[in-house]
This record gives sequence, C-alpha cells and structure tokens, in this order.
Amino acid sequence: MHLSIEPSKDNLNLTKIIRLLCNTKIRQPMNFEQIKTWLNQFDKGPEYTLALLILRFLIYRTSDQLVSSLKQALKCATKNFTHSSHLLETHDWREILNGTVNESTLCFNFGPVQYEYTQPGTSGEIITRLLRNQIGITKSKLYYTSQCAKLKPFERYLLVDDGLYTGDQLAEFIRQKCSFMTSCSQTGIVVALAHVDGIKLFKDIYPDIPVFYGERITSKNCFEAISKEWIDDGIWPYTEITPLEQYLEIVENKARFEKKMPLGYGNLGCLIAYDHGIPDDSLQLLWDKSDSWNPLIAR
Repeated sequence: MHLSIEPSKDNLNLTKIIRLLCNTKIRQPMNFEQIKTWLNQFDKGPEYTLALLILRFLIYRTSDQLVSSLKQALKCATKNFTHSSHLLETHDWREILNGTVNESTLCFNFGPVQYEYTQPGTSGEIITRLLRNQIGITKSKLYYTSQCAKLKPFERYLLVDDGLYTGDQLAEFIRQKCSFMTSCSQTGIVVALAHVDGIKLFKDIYPDIPVFYGERITSKNCFEAISKEWIDDGIWPYTEITPLEQYLEIVENKARFEKKMPLGYGNLGCLIAYDHGIPDDSLQLLWDKSDSWNPLIAR
C-alpha cells in the first residue's frame, strides 16, 4: 500500500518525527507500516494533517515506561501504609512490599483487575506478569479479588491496573467483585496513569480507598484542549474548520461506528495507548472498527 504524503513542509516534518518515534524504542512495537495503513484512511488536506497531529501528540507507553510509572505508584503506596520512618529509610520499598523485612508488621497483597469480559492476554494478565517479572513481587503475594475477601488487621491489599480514567468501570468492579475494599482502610488502587476525573470519582465514592499513580493526566493532555493549542500556536493551518470539527466529521461521515462515542468512553478524549493495547477512553478513531474503518490499535 502506497502512502501519499501531502506536499507541505509541516506535514513532512510531522511524518519524519512520527517515523523517528517508531524507529526508536519510544513507540515500539508500533511500526510505521501499521501507521501508514491507518493514515491512508484520511483524505489529503485537513483530514490528513489532523491524523498526523494525533499521532504526534499520542501518549504512548511501552512496557518499560508502564513499569516505571507503576514503581512510582507502588513506592507511594508503601510510604502511605508504612508509618515507620526508620523502616522506610533503612530498607528498599520493594523489600517492604514483599514482606522480607523482619521488623515490618505489615503484609502486602496484590491483585489485578479482571473483568468478566476481559480476554486472555489483556490488562489483568499483563499487569500480573509485570508485577512478577519486572517489579519483583512474588507469586505468593498475588491474589485475585475472589481469593481475598477478608483482610486481617496486619494485611494490606493493593488493586493494580494500567490506568484509571473516568473511574466508572473500576468503581463498579469494586462494588461487584471486591466490596471488602469499601469496609476498611487497608486497601488502595495502584495505577500507572490516572486521569484527574477518575481520581476525583474515587475520592467522592470511596473516600477510604486511596489512589496511587505514577503519572497524572488532566484535560490539558486530552484532545479538545490540545487541539485548541494547535490553533493558538499556528500548528493547525486551516481557518475554515477546527481540528475538533474535522475530527467529528470524520467519525460521523467516514468511520460510521455502531456506538457513538467519538471522544471515547466518558468523552475524555484521551490520547493514550500502550504497547499491549489502548483504553476505550481514548479517541474512537484510534481503537474502534467498522465496515469502513480500521483502528490504529485494536482492543
């Protein structure tokens, strides 16, 4: 399939940047052939420029980056539950989490989020693998929520996931699958990335369940705010249509998805993807499929 690049200097520069991101470890295993297939669905002009800008400003997190953020979140959780400053100063936080410190009076346990509709090889299994292989959490400390219905006074339970965005789905998961988390102050949510809306939801619904995160996302990191910056900064060269208007037009007239959620679940308009998948809180053009549209990253 041949890629027709619009002959403008700005688009050529954007294409070079995107290709460079693919050729380094920054966005692997995403490759430029995968990107070309997605780009070829856009017409020349505003559509094509919009597609390049979305790709350029996409927040893409590899497994290594996800692990780094999870480590930050787990370290914060350790400090939150460990009240001994001496213990924190003399021992690595991972030793405390794994229970290898004799003077620690706490026992930390961990669990992935496993929805009933989750397919094998998706978030829950991937997070479990990262906890074991790259963060060093022992297998004996990993529990599914059904295995950890009641906590002893010295136990702490951390529910771990890759991201928290609107927070709706995770809040409902806790209500249905792990209500024990709502009746004590011994549990917490640990995620690599968290949107401020999800953090606020948990503070409102479950004030006793703290959220620990490695990276915080705000509306400024999402499509509507970023697209306004493109206009203000002169990155968007068209005056007859805004990036948001162009985006919505493509979704309505070209992609024609069965479900109408152009800015993703909860209308957050996130520009977020992982090397193992993509949340449905991101732009629908990035992940959804129809008879006339193929996603950049399949869910």
